[in-house]
Amino acid sequence: MVALLTRITKAYKRSVQFRLTSYFLIILVPLIGVSMFASLRSEHILERKVNEQTTVALSSALEAIDLTMDNIENMSMVLATDTNLNELLNRKEPQLTAEMTMDFQKVLLQLSNMNSVNTYLAQLSIYHAYSQTVLSSKYGGRRMDELPEQSWYMNLLKSGGKSQLLLPRTSEFNSYQQLDQTFQPGYITLMRTMDPFKPGDRKHVLMITLDANHIRKHLDTLINDNYESVYLLTSDNRLIAGTSTNEVPPLWSDDTENMLIRKSEQTGESEMLVRYRSSISGWTVIMVKPATAMYAELNQLRTFMYIIIGMSFLLTILISWIVYRGIASPLSSLAYGMKQVRLGRLDTNLPNKREDEFGYLMNAFNDMALEQKHLIENIYEQQLLRLKAELRVLQSQINPHFLYNTLDTIYSMAENYEAEEITEMALNLSKFFRLSLSKGHDEFTVEETIEHLQYYLRVQALRFIDKLSVSITVDETCKPYLVLKLLLQPIVENAILHGLEQKKKDGLVRIDCRLDQGNLRLEVSDNGKGIHPERLSYIRDELAKVSVYTGKAWVQEIRRNDLYGLWNVKARLKLYYGESADLTIESVENEGTTVILWIPIGGAYESDDRGRRITAS
Repeated sequence: MVALLTRITKAYKRSVQFRLTSYFLIILVPLIGVSMFASLRSEHILERKVNEQTTVALSSALEAIDLTMDNIENMSMVLATDTNLNELLNRKEPQLTAEMTMDFQKVLLQLSNMNSVNTYLAQLSIYHAYSQTVLSSKYGGRRMDELPEQSWYMNLLKSGGKSQLLLPRTSEFNSYQQLDQTFQPGYITLMRTMDPFKPGDRKHVLMITLDANHIRKHLDTLINDNYESVYLLTSDNRLIAGTSTNEVPPLWSDDTENMLIRKSEQTGESEMLVRYRSSISGWTVIMVKPATAMYAELNQLRTFMYIIIGMSFLLTILISWIVYRGIASPLSSLAYGMKQVRLGRLDTNLPNKREDEFGYLMNAFNDMALEQKHLIENIYEQQLLRLKAELRVLQSQINPHFLYNTLDTIYSMAENYEAEEITEMALNLSKFFRLSLSKGHDEFTVEETIEHLQYYLRVQALRFIDKLSVSITVDETCKPYLVLKLLLQPIVENAILHGLEQKKKDGLVRIDCRLDQGNLRLEVSDNGKGIHPERLSYIRDELAKVSVYTGKAWVQEIRRNDLYGLWNVKARLKLYYGESADLTIESVENEGTTVILWIPIGGAYESDDRGRRITAS
């Protein structure tokens, strides 16, 4: 958040267009605020009106349902306290007898007559506790042995004569659902013990069963949309009936609010919940309305409002852009041109068709940039000539340095060997110097460089008889590439003189040339005495100071005696190929040293009048 505010502050300070746009947008803030307030206020008014209308409808439907259930409650009390019925059920034999059968026939007749008068009832049943028989106005008599073990029967005996509702679910009464509607889902049964005020631990049960569709008809009158749904719940939140296929009613944890807006658990969309609770039965009816239908007209008005706000934004940006183009854009162009010149792009030319003060400034800037370009180009050409001269001076320092060492070698050979060997050494030495001069050329192919290096190695092999062997590996793809001359010879010379001179036998110098990740990799390694870690650290630190900078102080600093060869090679690498070229050195004391030259392919500086680069011929 802090970083975002910082960027906005910087943009505000640096951009005139940003400030102009901000000022115009601030003018729109009151309009947007009033529009949003009106939208929210309209939404609250709509919710309140819908809540009031829905509550009235729910109360009317629930009053009708309460009236039906009150009639059933009164009917159950009349039947439960009927003396004639209780006397007919008074027999306590566990098995049916002829007398009991006659009594049950009379009970069924009375139940059927009551059912025929109240046609909205599915059936009336009485459970005879002693014979475990259910007497139904629809099915007659059936024996059900396991009913006394049901929890509802136990709770009914403890209710003290109060009625209870049985709301079967899908898997609750599997063994009885095919036998009796009382235990089938979709039916509501009001249960009451017969002769409720007579004590006893085994009592007969009156069961008045009502089809839930009868109650659902009252709920269907509340539905105006296919996506709306209504649920009827008991006082203990058990689902009695609903217009939705979802058997799970919406959860409602707040007992104080009768209207709620929330996300649907099934669809994830907004929905409105309105509930009404009966003060008589304690039952609750909940209506679920999708917000999309309720807010349809309001959303249409909001869409128009958003379109107006969006058009206002576009007009604001357009007006600010027109103002910016007329005043601030020329300043921005001048700032851009100055930045390009500062980055070294001297070809920058600002387009200008204006004839006012800004046009004059742009013309003056273009003239100044052109003059700067001519001045810098002249200075650059002078620097380039000096660079070439310094490179040739550094390169020429290799030849006399090697000549002195070779003459010293010839002197030593003259004392210990005969003239034929001295002749061969002189011959190879002459070939080496002939190629070193190379008629003024500064570059060789890799193949020519290795051939040139072999003349030097033959001279050293005569000096270190039986003490020096050489292994050369050159990848065929490397041979046609051009490299600066006399790069490998000083490295090989250091490997022989400093690495292997004290080795009595089995001295080995390895030379490896290959391509590696867009670079030409030239490696020289030996199995000599290696370099002490402190000395190696010192060498690396000193070589790290070498850069492309070609000032006079740097040229003098490179001419130091202790690291002359390595300084010279790396200096020429940097001067010729740029900063991407490098020289790395690795060494393990008493095991050997490895020096690697990294030369970028296609990235060399121009070295002479031919302007050749390191590229395949």
